[in-house]
Amino acid sequence: MSELNIDVPSKWLDKKGDVIHALSVDTENGLVTIEWPNNKKRGVRTVSIQKLISQVISIDKAQDAADKTVVKKGLPSHVWIDELPNNFGQSPNLQLSNQDWLEQGMHAKTVKFNIGAGGLPPEVNWEDHCAAIAMIDDKPAKALASILLWGSDANWDWSRQFDEVVHHLAANMVGRCKKDGRSEPQACTHRLPELARLMARMVLHFELYELWELYTTKGRLQFCGIEVNASTYTNAWLTYQRQMTHDLFDMIGRIDYSIGNYRAQLNKADDNA
Repeated sequence: MSELNIDVPSKWLDKKGDVIHALSVDTENGLVTIEWPNNKKRGVRTVSIQKLISQVISIDKAQDAADKTVVKKGLPSHVWIDELPNNFGQSPNLQLSNQDWLEQGMHAKTVKFNIGAGGLPPEVNWEDHCAAIAMIDDKPAKALASILLWGSDANWDWSRQFDEVVHHLAANMVGRCKKDGRSEPQACTHRLPELARLMARMVLHFELYELWELYTTKGRLQFCGIEVNASTYTNAWLTYQRQMTHDLFDMIGRIDYSIGNYRAQLNKADDNA
């Protein structure tokens, strides 16, 4: 199927994650008739083929992209190809104050074993940077630091670290719900622990790739397999989503504190050398 040649019937995803069906095509006038099968209120519309192509992605392409980059990490499959790599780790909530120092010489293409010369102590090298991560006592924070540092490497499977952070966020939410006297979710198939896990996966994934502004609440829930009405989610569960974001920010603080201490020890060792 070429860029401006739409097969009928065919299925697409818009930027909100909603499914679109192409019902008929008027190739002479460059028009296509579409509908949203899961949102009948939007009705049937006729738009230009060029406009449709610019705003949607075929489900087949979305699935191919997911197979290569997301499914192996256990994440949802309905994604836009250009969402995956571009903004990884760029969320303001996930910025480490020691990020530049950590990235110096950490990746395989730039690893160097620095050797001291003229009686001077060795320069800080990749082993020091790895040790800085290893010295983080908090396991979820260590997992998050590893994801931020190496997660953009397509050759590294960071699903275990991802699940470590998700488990931590979900456990915090369940604890808060119990403290608040929050009952089990109503009118949905999820029990509280499962809802907390799905929400934690959404928060971490959307923060890692900066996807929040690209989806409506309904689109986010559909993307992440959360079977809760959008208005119910906003009224009952959005507060817990925001608290998860704060938890991530607190983890960043613990990472920075631990790495800052390690760097201070390195500097002290150099001064005493």
